[in-house]
Amino acid sequence: MLWRAVRRVARTTQRTPGIDAYAKTRPLYPCLAEKLTPIQHIRDKYIANTEPGQRFRDEEFTIAGRVTSKRQSGKKICFYDIEDGISNIQVVAFGKDHRGEDYEEVHAAIRRGDIARVTGYPGTSKSGELSLFAQEAQLLAPCWHNIPDSLTDVNLQLSERPLHMLVNQNFKNTLLVRSQVLQALRSFLVSRGFVEVETPILGSQPGGASARPFWTKSNALDRDYALRVAPELYLKKLVVGGLPRVFEIGKVFRNEGIDRTHNPEFTSCELYQAYAPFEELFDLTEHLLRHVVQAVTGGSLVLNVHGTPVDLSAPFQRLAFVDTIEKATGTRVVDAHTGNVLPLPALADLCEQHGISTDAPLTAASLLDRLAAHFIEPLCVQPTFVYGHPTCLSPLAKQSQTQAGISDRFELYIDGKEIVNAYNELNDPDEQRSRFREQEAERAAGDDEAQVPDEDFCRALEYGLPPTVGWGMGIDRLIMLLTDTGNIRDVIAFPMKA
Repeated sequence: MLWRAVRRVARTTQRTPGIDAYAKTRPLYPCLAEKLTPIQHIRDKYIANTEPGQRFRDEEFTIAGRVTSKRQSGKKICFYDIEDGISNIQVVAFGKDHRGEDYEEVHAAIRRGDIARVTGYPGTSKSGELSLFAQEAQLLAPCWHNIPDSLTDVNLQLSERPLHMLVNQNFKNTLLVRSQVLQALRSFLVSRGFVEVETPILGSQPGGASARPFWTKSNALDRDYALRVAPELYLKKLVVGGLPRVFEIGKVFRNEGIDRTHNPEFTSCELYQAYAPFEELFDLTEHLLRHVVQAVTGGSLVLNVHGTPVDLSAPFQRLAFVDTIEKATGTRVVDAHTGNVLPLPALADLCEQHGISTDAPLTAASLLDRLAAHFIEPLCVQPTFVYGHPTCLSPLAKQSQTQAGISDRFELYIDGKEIVNAYNELNDPDEQRSRFREQEAERAAGDDEAQVPDEDFCRALEYGLPPTVGWGMGIDRLIMLLTDTGNIRDVIAFPMKA
């Protein structure tokens, strides 16, 4: 805070020839009057073609950016490092090169952290460093805060996000990776005939995922609306309406806890493809992930995740949900003939035998989910498809035609984290209503994340949803993998904070 106080004092008094004197004759926040040259353009043109001490006085460029350092050498020589967000360059300001009589006034006003414009000619210093030799300089926006060399306090990282970006280059790089991922996703899907669409964020009720929603109110309509927990139901309505391949990348909101892999507001990509066999989704997932990973890494398919190589080049391994749990526990959890799940008391007893929580909600779906987290997820460091979930875990998925009580569904896990969830979409409106009634029973039993019946969606199914496969991916978790980041908040520009 001392820096800010000193600079504000300098702005309102004349005790030093600094920013106050500068501001008397010039605006502190001027508009740009000319086109700028990207710093990288200057580096590309001159860095390999100059000798120490060489000057190109007939060439003139104007740059602008943040002053990351300032060094004074007497009254008539200043050295700056300026970064424009892409590249950086040293600026050398000699009094003899300055146009006008205000050299000291201008350069006394510009400090580390400020945004400045510089016009000058390129060359190299005596040590051979590519530089721009300033002939004009202008303050574009002063920085009133101290910019530290590092920022390790997590609370400050969350509350001062722009400062976090300025100080921690890794965080800024992560946001650039996010942009690469989104571009690669779009290019992959569009090249395969998918149409990008937008669906509502506000709805009269939540649907498409088992999650607790956020609620808000429309003053104009005097109605409560839920922020979407998933775009799934709207996207399938578009398929009913005649768009056979659709996808959406956007925000979803789930009123849940915050931890290393969960943020209440996150980004998902969902796609739906009509007239496609379920098995095709396995192949699409592998090809899509390889395309995205190579776009980010420049070609490599091996990621370093917490010191462990994760290889996406080989076919992903597969684990059957039910078989894996049954082998680990020595107990049959789904009857192969009837498809019935182990009765709830027995399922709870099985969890307790293995030290797994049986806290509320005490439902079959919840307990099976906990068994999977305990026995399956630790096996999924390398890319792993976990498939064949019990139907009670998948209220919107078709039941397998070959296995009773099992749905056509898979989840992709990498590093023990769910990255993708996919299934053969249930398109029988009567069966969908029956599944919704089962969800109502789960909700009555205390599971407030169970899905809410949506009659409007069931009515849409009555127009005929073609055989359709659906797929969803958490973008933030994928970026965590690509950047080897341990906390989801560090891959989101502005995560929720307490």
